[in-house]
Amino acid sequence: NILFVAPIDLVAASEAIKTFNDFGAGGAMRYSAGGYGRVAEIFTEAVQKFGGDLRLRTGVTKIAVEEGSVTGVETEAGSFAAPIVISNAGLQPTVLRLVGEEHFDKTYLNYVRGLLPSWGLMGIRYFLSEPVFEYPVNIAFSDESYWDAGRFRRIKTGEMSDELLVFNVVPSLYDPSLAPEGKQCALVATLCSPDPEADDSEVWWSKLDEMVDRLWPEMRPHVEREERYSTTHVSSLSRDHVLPGQGGECIGLAQIVGQCGRHKPSAKAPIGGLYYVGCDAGGYGCGTHQAVDSGVKVARMVLRDHNVRQGML
Repeated sequence: NILFVAPIDLVAASEAIKTFNDFGAGGAMRYSAGGYGRVAEIFTEAVQKFGGDLRLRTGVTKIAVEEGSVTGVETEAGSFAAPIVISNAGLQPTVLRLVGEEHFDKTYLNYVRGLLPSWGLMGIRYFLSEPVFEYPVNIAFSDESYWDAGRFRRIKTGEMSDELLVFNVVPSLYDPSLAPEGKQCALVATLCSPDPEADDSEVWWSKLDEMVDRLWPEMRPHVEREERYSTTHVSSLSRDHVLPGQGGECIGLAQIVGQCGRHKPSAKAPIGGLYYVGCDAGGYGCGTHQAVDSGVKVARMVLRDHNVRQGML
């Protein structure tokens, strides 16, 4: 559940086997030095290093299309012309909001609307006055806490198990610079619906807090403060809510049968010069691994497209 954030009875075996094989061959539990935010910073530094122009806090409001091809983007700071646009906003938000339904045929629109999101993760960040945990990753699960499609359906009707699947990462045990000396921050999460409009966050936070006390009772006296987050926060930061139940998903489109391998959505849109990048298209693997794999592969596609345009137009 926690690797693909999807029903264990629907996850594509081909995707899981290949990913677990990678874990076994190359090692799995690692963390980015400087934190995950540092990964994004390195990408932006590379853009500038190779002559690109970085615009922060400049949200794209529309991808402009004329005669079946992109012509650029419209932003809060004005318009920018470009023959190629690469969107990491998610396939569904890109098609249904940034480009607009009028630029796609009905068959493709129905396909896009029918794609299913992964589940969400919601949780609590515990800031601790002193070290409590010895290991950087702590996962608690049982016969009562795993989720399959049937259990998720029951949970949506209000049923809640006595136990939750709990995922606990302590980043400073990978990189000591990620917490003040003598302190820790435990990032604790559990599975939930990807719906950013769900109104049961308080119930889940309370249950997760209860599970934490049961699993690590020694932690509570050292909690200085907590930060709680839900799929509402995830959607507001990373993915527009454009379809019912969608927006707060953890890993983009679900890696389930029918949406992986040769059935994975193409990174090249049916509009000239438009590409999707990230966990929705172009890559495979677990979480960040999948996003990076997509980035590498889509970059090659875009470079090839650019070189052809330069040589022909």
